[in-house]
Amino acid sequence: MKNSTHRRDAARALIAARTALAAAVVAAALLAPSCGGPYKPKRINVAGEKIALADNLYARGKYGDAAVEYKDFLATFAGDDRSDYAQFRLAESYRLDKQYPLAEVEYRILITEFGYSQYVDDSYYLEAVCALRQAPRIQRDQTKTYEALTRLKRFLEIFPTSDRVPEARTTLREVHDRLAEKEFLNARLYFSRKAYDAALIYLDKVIDAYPETAWAARCRYYRGFIREKNGDAAGAAEDYRAVVAAQGDVPERAQARSRLAPAEARAGGAKADGGGSR
Repeated sequence: MKNSTHRRDAARALIAARTALAAAVVAAALLAPSCGGPYKPKRINVAGEKIALADNLYARGKYGDAAVEYKDFLATFAGDDRSDYAQFRLAESYRLDKQYPLAEVEYRILITEFGYSQYVDDSYYLEAVCALRQAPRIQRDQTKTYEALTRLKRFLEIFPTSDRVPEARTTLREVHDRLAEKEFLNARLYFSRKAYDAALIYLDKVIDAYPETAWAARCRYYRGFIREKNGDAAGAAEDYRAVVAAQGDVPERAQARSRLAPAEARAGGAKADGGGSR
C-alpha cells in the first residue's frame, strides 16, 4: 500500500516538474533578446513545448510570430498528433493578421491533407471568408466575391449541421449584397444612358438572384419606370407597389409612391377598354 502511494506521489511530482519545465521554456523563449529583423522560430526540441510557445504568442495577439512557430512545428514535428491543430492555427494566425491570401492557402492544405480533422468544416467556411476579404471595391472586378459565393454554397451543402452555419448564412448575405450592388450600378449606368434593354438585363438579374437585398427593391423602381415607358402599366404598378412596401431604406420609395397611382389608373383603364372590346 505504501509502495503504491509512493508511486502515485512520484508520478504527480514528475508531471508537475514537466509542466513547470515547459512553462519555463516558453517563458525563456518569449523573453529571449531579439537582434531585430523578422521573428525567427525558437529552437525547441520537445513538441509540447513548441506548440505551447506558439499558442502563447497566438493568445497574446502576436499572430505573425505565432504563424512562424506553428509553421516550424509542422516542419520539425511532422506526423505529430497535433499537426492538424497546428495547421489550423497557422491558417488562423494568417487570417487574424489579415494576410488573407496566405490564410486561404493554409486552410486549403488542411482540407486536402487532414481530411479527418475536426477543423475541416471551419476551414471550408473560413477559406470562403478569406476570399471575400480579398475582394476589391464594388466598382472593380468581383471574381473573389464569386469565389466566396461558390465556397459558401459548398460549405452549406457539405456541412448543414456545422456550428458555423449561422455565421456562414450571415456571410452569404454579405456576398449577395455586394454582388447585387455591383449589378445595380451596371443597371443604373445603362439606365442613365437610356439604354433600357441593357439596363433590364441587370435589373432582372438582381431582382431574381438577390431578392432579399435592398438593391432588388431599388431595381424594381427602375424596372417599373421602363415598363411604364414601354406601355406596360400593370407591370409598372406591380413594381412600384413592391418598392413602396419594401423594408429598410429605399431612396426611390417616394418616386415609386408618386408614380404608383397614375400607373394603376392606366392599368385599370386598359383593363376596362379590353373588357369593352370583347
